[in-house]
Amino acid sequence: MHFEFFFIIVAIIVGIIFILTLLMIVSPKIRAKFMSRQIKATKYMIDEVEDDLTDIATKRANINKEGIEITAKAIKDGLKDTVYCKYCGEKIDKDSKFCKICGKEQ
Repeated sequence: MHFEFFFIIVAIIVGIIFILTLLMIVSPKIRAKFMSRQIKATKYMIDEVEDDLTDIATKRANINKEGIEITAKAIKDGLKDTVYCKYCGEKIDKDSKFCKICGKEQ
Protein backbone atom coordinates (compact mmCIF):
# COMPACT_ATOMS: atom_id res chain seq x y z
CA MET A 1 0.00 0.00 0.00
CA HIS A 2 2.82 2.43 0.86
CA PHE A 3 4.66 1.51 -2.31
CA GLU A 4 1.62 2.28 -4.48
CA PHE A 5 1.14 5.66 -2.78
CA PHE A 6 4.84 6.51 -3.31
CA PHE A 7 4.63 5.48 -6.96
CA ILE A 8 1.61 7.74 -7.52
CA ILE A 9 3.34 10.73 -5.88
CA VAL A 10 6.51 10.25 -7.96
CA ALA A 11 4.44 9.92 -11.15
CA ILE A 12 2.59 13.17 -10.37
CA ILE A 13 5.83 15.05 -9.67
CA VAL A 14 7.43 13.77 -12.89
CA GLY A 15 4.29 14.76 -14.82
CA ILE A 16 4.32 18.28 -13.38
CA ILE A 17 8.01 18.71 -14.22
CA PHE A 18 7.39 17.46 -17.77
CA ILE A 19 4.46 19.87 -18.28
CA LEU A 20 6.43 22.85 -16.90
CA THR A 21 9.39 22.04 -19.12
CA LEU A 22 7.14 21.76 -22.16
CA LEU A 23 5.45 25.08 -21.31
CA MET A 24 8.82 26.81 -20.91
CA ILE A 25 9.86 25.59 -24.35
CA VAL A 26 6.61 26.68 -26.00
CA SER A 27 5.66 29.84 -24.07
CA PRO A 28 8.04 32.83 -23.96
CA LYS A 29 5.97 34.42 -21.16
CA ILE A 30 6.47 31.50 -18.79
CA ARG A 31 10.17 31.32 -19.69
CA ALA A 32 10.48 35.07 -18.97
CA LYS A 33 8.87 34.59 -15.55
CA PHE A 34 11.45 31.99 -14.55
CA MET A 35 14.33 34.02 -16.01
CA SER A 36 13.24 37.22 -14.25
CA ARG A 37 13.52 35.44 -10.90
CA GLN A 38 17.05 34.30 -11.74
CA ILE A 39 18.03 37.80 -12.85
CA LYS A 40 16.65 39.31 -9.64
CA ALA A 41 18.59 36.77 -7.58
CA THR A 42 21.79 37.52 -9.50
CA LYS A 43 21.34 41.28 -9.01
CA TYR A 44 20.76 40.72 -5.30
CA MET A 45 23.94 38.64 -4.98
CA ILE A 46 25.99 41.25 -6.84
CA ASP A 47 24.64 44.02 -4.60
CA GLU A 48 25.56 42.01 -1.51
CA VAL A 49 29.18 41.41 -2.58
CA GLU A 50 29.85 44.74 -4.33
CA ASP A 51 32.07 46.05 -1.52
CA ASP A 52 34.09 42.84 -1.46
CA LEU A 53 34.54 42.90 -5.24
CA THR A 54 35.62 46.56 -5.12
CA ASP A 55 38.13 45.78 -2.38
CA ILE A 56 39.58 42.85 -4.36
CA ALA A 57 39.84 44.95 -7.54
CA THR A 58 41.56 47.80 -5.65
CA LYS A 59 44.12 45.48 -4.06
CA ARG A 60 44.78 43.83 -7.42
CA ALA A 61 45.29 47.24 -9.06
CA ASN A 62 47.74 48.29 -6.33
CA ILE A 63 49.75 45.08 -6.79
CA ASN A 64 49.91 45.65 -10.55
CA LYS A 65 50.81 49.33 -10.01
CA GLU A 66 53.83 48.38 -7.89
CA GLY A 67 55.04 45.93 -10.53
CA ILE A 68 54.64 48.50 -13.29
CA GLU A 69 56.55 51.09 -11.27
CA ILE A 70 59.44 48.64 -10.72
CA THR A 71 59.49 47.76 -14.42
CA ALA A 72 59.35 51.43 -15.49
CA LYS A 73 62.19 52.27 -13.12
CA ALA A 74 64.28 49.43 -14.55
CA ILE A 75 63.55 50.53 -18.14
CA LYS A 76 64.37 54.15 -17.32
CA ASP A 77 67.75 53.20 -15.90
CA GLY A 78 68.29 50.32 -18.33
CA LEU A 79 70.97 52.02 -20.38
CA LYS A 80 73.17 52.51 -17.32
CA ASP A 81 75.52 49.86 -15.96
CA THR A 82 73.31 49.24 -12.94
CA VAL A 83 71.10 46.19 -12.47
CA TYR A 84 67.87 45.92 -10.51
CA CYS A 85 66.52 42.95 -8.59
CA LYS A 86 63.71 41.38 -10.60
CA TYR A 87 61.78 40.67 -7.38
CA CYS A 88 62.06 43.82 -5.24
CA GLY A 89 63.36 46.40 -7.76
CA GLU A 90 66.33 47.57 -5.70
CA LYS A 91 69.74 48.32 -7.24
CA ILE A 92 72.18 45.43 -7.03
CA ASP A 93 75.69 44.81 -8.28
CA LYS A 94 75.83 43.61 -11.87
CA ASP A 95 77.70 40.43 -10.87
CA SER A 96 75.54 39.64 -7.81
CA LYS A 97 74.01 36.21 -7.64
CA PHE A 98 71.66 37.16 -4.79
CA CYS A 99 69.88 40.42 -3.94
CA LYS A 100 71.24 42.19 -0.85
CA ILE A 101 67.74 43.45 0.07
CA CYS A 102 65.35 40.54 -0.46
CA GLY A 103 67.88 37.70 -0.68
CA LYS A 104 66.35 36.06 -3.74
CA GLU A 105 68.53 34.48 -6.41
CA GLN A 106 68.88 36.50 -9.60
